[in-house]
Amino acid sequence: MFISGPWLVSRLAFLIYGIIVFSATSVHCDDDENDDTNSWNITVMERLRMQLFTNYDRNASPLISSGIRTNVSMGLSIIYTDIDEFDGKVMLHGWLHLRWQDEDRTWTPELFDNITTIHTSPNEVWKPDITLFNSAGNEGDYVGETQIVLTFEGKFVWVPPVLYTAYCNLNLKLWPYDVQICQLKIGSWTWTQIDSSFVNFKETLDYKDIVESSEWEIIDARIAYHMSNFYNYIEYTFQLERRSSMYTAVIFTPASCIVLLTLSSFWLPVQMGEKILLNGVMIVIVAGFLMYFAQLLPILAENTPLVVLFYSASLLLLSFSTIIAVTVLYLSTTSHKQRVPKFIQNILHGPLGRILLLTQFTVEAEPPSLLNNGIKEMGEHVYDSVDAADVIADGTTTSNTQSFSITHNRSIQFEWTLLSTAIDRIWFLIFCVIFILLATIYAV
Repeated sequence: MFISGPWLVSRLAFLIYGIIVFSATSVHCDDDENDDTNSWNITVMERLRMQLFTNYDRNASPLISSGIRTNVSMGLSIIYTDIDEFDGKVMLHGWLHLRWQDEDRTWTPELFDNITTIHTSPNEVWKPDITLFNSAGNEGDYVGETQIVLTFEGKFVWVPPVLYTAYCNLNLKLWPYDVQICQLKIGSWTWTQIDSSFVNFKETLDYKDIVESSEWEIIDARIAYHMSNFYNYIEYTFQLERRSSMYTAVIFTPASCIVLLTLSSFWLPVQMGEKILLNGVMIVIVAGFLMYFAQLLPILAENTPLVVLFYSASLLLLSFSTIIAVTVLYLSTTSHKQRVPKFIQNILHGPLGRILLLTQFTVEAEPPSLLNNGIKEMGEHVYDSVDAADVIADGTTTSNTQSFSITHNRSIQFEWTLLSTAIDRIWFLIFCVIFILLATIYAV
C-alpha cells in the first residue's frame, strides 16, 4: 500500500497536536490539585496572620477610629541601679512596658479556633520609637528584642528589657553617706506637640523587684510629663541612697585608728625616737587612702567629699605632729647649760602642770632653790677648808664638787624634759579639739 507524503505529514501533525493538548490538560489538573492541597495544609494561625499582616506597612503608625494616631501607654519596672561616680553616670536595668492599639489588627476568635492572642517579632510590626533623651551611653542604650503580644481586640503589648545610661549631676559632699537625685528623660524624637496624644504615658513606676544586693536603694521616685514645641517626654526622677555598711569598715574604721594613734604618740616618752617612726608610718597609710580616693572619685568634682577633706587634714596634722616630735626629742636629749626660764618653771609647777598631769614628774626632782642653796653652801665650805691645814681637803672637795655638778646638770636636763613633756601634752589637747571639730563638721 502506497502512503503518500502529504497524508503522512498530516497524520504526524495531528498526533503531535494531541500530545500537546493532553500534556496541557494534565498540568492544569496537577496545579488545581496542588492548590487544593496547599489550601488544606494552611494552619489557622497562618490564615490569621495572613489576614492581619497582608499589605501591612510597619512604618506607618496605627490610627484609631477618629483618625487620630494611637495612644501609647508606658510603665517602667526597675531591677537594678548603679552609679558611676567617676564618670557621673547612672545606669538602670529594668523592663519597659508599652501598650498601644491598632483597630485594623482585630479578628473574631470564633473564626480562628478561639485564638485570642498571637506573638510577633518587633521587626514585623510598628512600634513606638522610645528614646532616652539624656543618654550617656557610648553605643546607645540597649532595648531587648522580645516578642510582642497582639490580642484579638487589636491591643499590642511589648515588654522589652532595657539598659539606660544617663548623665547625673552628682553631689559627693557626704560620700559615702550620700543621696543622689538622677533623672531619666524618655520620649520620642519624631512626634511634636500636635501629636501629643501619641504619648499617653501611664504614671506608674515599679521598683519592688529591685535587686537588694545593689549598692543603691531607691527611696523616692517622681514622674512628670513635659510638652514642648519640638518633642514630648516623660521625666522620671529618682532619689538614690547609698548603702554604706561596707564603707564603714573600709574607710571609717582606719580613720578612727589613725586618730587614736596620732593622739597616743603624744603620750610616748619624749626621748623616744619611735614617735617619729609611728608618725611616718601613719603618713604613708593616709597618703595611700588619698590615692585610693583619687582613683575612685572624680578629680574635678564640684563638691569634694568631706571624708577626703578629713584624710587631707589628717595628713597635715600628722606632718605637724612629726615636727613636734622632732622638736621635743631635740629639747629632751640635747645637753643644756641654761636652765628653763623661771616664769616657765612657775607655770609648769602651777595649775597648768596639774592639768597636764605633770605633778608626778615635778615631785621627783629637787626644787631649784634648794639645789642652788646647796651648791652655794658647798662652795663656801670648800673655800673655808682650804685654809685649814689639818683637813685633807683636796680629794674631798673635788668629789663633792663633781657630785653637785652632776646633780645640777641632771636638774637642768630634767627641766627641759619636763618642758618637752608639757609641749607634748598641750599639743595633745589641741589635736583633740581639732579632731572633734573635724568629726563634728563631717557629721553635719
